[in-house]
Amino acid sequence: MHANLSRDIQCYRDKSSRELLEILAGALDELKEFDAIMIENSHANVAMAKDYMALVDKCSILEEEIKVLKTALDKSIQDSKLKTLATFGRSTEKLSDIVDSSKAVEIIDEDTVEQSVADVIPIERAAWKSRQNRGKKSPGKREKDLAKLPSINVYELDINELNRLYGENNWRITYWRAHRSVECIPTTIYEKISYVPVVSVGLEHVLYSIPRENVLIGNSIVSASLAALILYHKFFLALPIYRQETYFKNMGLILSRQTMNNWVNRLAMDIFSLIYDRMTHLLMQVEYHQCDETYFRVNKDGREAGTKSFMWVHITSELLKGHPIIVYCFELTRGTDHLRKFYEDFKGYITCDAYISYHVLGKENADAIIICGCMMHLRRRFAKSLSLIDTKGLDYDTIETLPETKVLKMIGKIYDEDEPLKTLSAEKRKEMREQRVSPLINELFEYLDSLDIADPLISDRMRDAIHYAQNQKKYICRFLDDGNIPIDDGATERAIRPFAIGRNNWIACDSIAGAETAAIMYTIMETAKANKVNVYYYLRYLLEHVPKHLEDKNLDFLDDMLPWSDKYLSYEKTQSMVIPNPVLKENEYDTKPKTPRKRYGSEHLKSLAIQDAATA
Repeated sequence: MHANLSRDIQCYRDKSSRELLEILAGALDELKEFDAIMIENSHANVAMAKDYMALVDKCSILEEEIKVLKTALDKSIQDSKLKTLATFGRSTEKLSDIVDSSKAVEIIDEDTVEQSVADVIPIERAAWKSRQNRGKKSPGKREKDLAKLPSINVYELDINELNRLYGENNWRITYWRAHRSVECIPTTIYEKISYVPVVSVGLEHVLYSIPRENVLIGNSIVSASLAALILYHKFFLALPIYRQETYFKNMGLILSRQTMNNWVNRLAMDIFSLIYDRMTHLLMQVEYHQCDETYFRVNKDGREAGTKSFMWVHITSELLKGHPIIVYCFELTRGTDHLRKFYEDFKGYITCDAYISYHVLGKENADAIIICGCMMHLRRRFAKSLSLIDTKGLDYDTIETLPETKVLKMIGKIYDEDEPLKTLSAEKRKEMREQRVSPLINELFEYLDSLDIADPLISDRMRDAIHYAQNQKKYICRFLDDGNIPIDDGATERAIRPFAIGRNNWIACDSIAGAETAAIMYTIMETAKANKVNVYYYLRYLLEHVPKHLEDKNLDFLDDMLPWSDKYLSYEKTQSMVIPNPVLKENEYDTKPKTPRKRYGSEHLKSLAIQDAATA
């Protein structure tokens, strides 16, 4: 470097002052250009740095969006799979059924090659073999199934045909062989014309008409039997009114759906509401309740179209010894206000799911109301988590190691121990739960606490199920403290199901009055069904007897209107044993015919004498 510098100095010594100035001016120009380039480079670097930071921020945003979208996609796929299982799979929470259904439920594409006969036949044979292994019916089952039906004895005897087959005077009846069959008489609809006398009284001949008794609706053709049939069809068989209109038209009766709807709403409010209030009053005297709710739609409720309403269901604990009561309540919302109003003066236990309104009610009435959890809702979350796992390529041992499988097996053991205890008294049930069920409950929650929810191998559904179990532990375990508290809220869900079936058939109610009518009628019918009485006869009984007491100031008669009352049970027995007269055919007899005494050949005398002695 020093050598170059010496050479440049030597070179510049030979230059004149003017040449040196020109060289200096050129160097200054180059320096300015260099400074300008450096400034531009600096600006470019700053712009590049800004662009880089913007790209980094954008990349982070995109990564977050991808993560959110992936989570949403996974949830959508899981929801779609759960919907497919709910639509095409079995409605079950059994471990074996969940694993089998995840393998069996597939959406088959039209281009999929059909299975060969060889692939199908072994499955059919296996199913047939399993059906064969089920065994025969238990002895006495038919007699038990037909025990509540009225019966008649029909003796079929065609003497001319027997003479033709075996020869006249060459046969006799040794004994009768019974063959059972169930006969069904179609509904008979007819017009009943009732004449009431008009009498002339006194010398003035003042005319008086004897009033007709027990008229449900004035100037109407409706009768107790017709109204009971309409109500039975709609609320018990979930047959919408417009389909009943077609049914009656086919039977020869023209009834408009508007007329039937008016009858249903009016009778529910005037007659059945009294029974509804009495059942609600009796329910509130019971200390142990179960509760649930489901959505409902009312077209004209003063709100925006599509707004959901709700039907609440309150029942007596399934473990109580006594008459079960099931009460439906219609509300526009799912808020806590309904619970506050319904349980205003209640003291006791409520078994329900984890909906927040129940816990708000429990906190507001901590000295009176104790909220109990539901083991079935806990099991359902783990069952859904397992159903989302693709178990097609997994062997049995691998499936057994899944945490979902372990939890479901533990819950299954809990149910296996608690189910047989339902037949015991409350005190004995509590004692046996402490011995058999409580250790299994502790084992379950110890295992759940041992799971690492931060483990990436644990799915979001499983993580949600674990959180649910840990948060609901104190509520779920309360059934161990009292033998009258059920382990789950399954009885309420079973009580809600008939309403859900009806809702799916008639879609919605047109008005709030129709929704309240549904609450009243489902209360009447489901309570009657829970008490194992004939629902149609019970409806007819109420329609025949309640109108007689509508003017009474004393409501004690309502006790005789309940489905377990002695008066109703006597009424049902009388009605169920009545068989219409035009049932028997001309060649059938309702009494045993006399055995014809005929002449027989000598070769039969000895055997016939033995038979006569045996039958005598």
